[in-house]
Amino acid sequence: MFGKDALPVLSAAGFEVHPADLPDVDITDRASLDRFFAAHPADLVLNAAAYTDVDGSETHRDLAFRVNGLGARNVAEACRDRSMRMVHISTDYVFPGTDPRGYGPGDPVGPPVNAYGESKLEGERAVAAALPADRFLICRTQWLYGRHGKNFVDTIAGLARSKPEIQVVDDQWGVPTHAADLAEQIAALLVAGVWGYAHTVGGGGPVTWFQEAAEIVRILGLPCRVNPCGSDAFPRPAKRPRHAWLRNAGVPAEAVRPWKEALRLYLQGGQPPPARTGGRN
Repeated sequence: MFGKDALPVLSAAGFEVHPADLPDVDITDRASLDRFFAAHPADLVLNAAAYTDVDGSETHRDLAFRVNGLGARNVAEACRDRSMRMVHISTDYVFPGTDPRGYGPGDPVGPPVNAYGESKLEGERAVAAALPADRFLICRTQWLYGRHGKNFVDTIAGLARSKPEIQVVDDQWGVPTHAADLAEQIAALLVAGVWGYAHTVGGGGPVTWFQEAAEIVRILGLPCRVNPCGSDAFPRPAKRPRHAWLRNAGVPAEAVRPWKEALRLYLQGGQPPPARTGGRN
């Protein structure tokens, strides 16, 4: 989902992009990485590959840690060996979600409340261990949606079109983030020469899933009634953090689009124009 939206954004920002995906490149297989990098020398590698099934990570821990932990380490070490910089996509789930104030990039991480968060935190630590602080950029994001994958926005829109009322969780906080806007923020960070850690999410948060759903229904003008409920109404195999919302930080302000504006553009069927002014030529 993110990768397909990132390609045109990064290209428009002036980067020459060489995309790779399974089965051509498998980040858990160092040899496949070496072959790809030998064929496509680069200055920078953006690792958007991940095992993102949060509930599935509880029963497939080995797979989650192999992709999110070992895979991230393989990419980082391949970058180190070739003097390439690395951008790594991470998640709010590296935080426990117990602080109602949310989290900034410099706040202590852990302990995660589920296996997915544990695996992503292992990946973050592997990247930071393999590369100097000025050679990596870890971008934590959350509540991602886009045209090219299953996501909350499309799910709620579909339910609201077919049901007179729906229930949505109102005790988990985060910030909706359009995949194209995430790519815009990453491009802005690279142009600005920012390294280390950044929180790359939509502007204007935090909100609950219920509040986002209500905004979706309002924008679409549907008669569906959205009712708030607690997380216990929808038991899941993996525990979710309640307050793991990310404070957007480290990103040039002109690259941060308010989440409501991005959502409106998405639901109205248009591709959001760049949030930032200027760019890399």
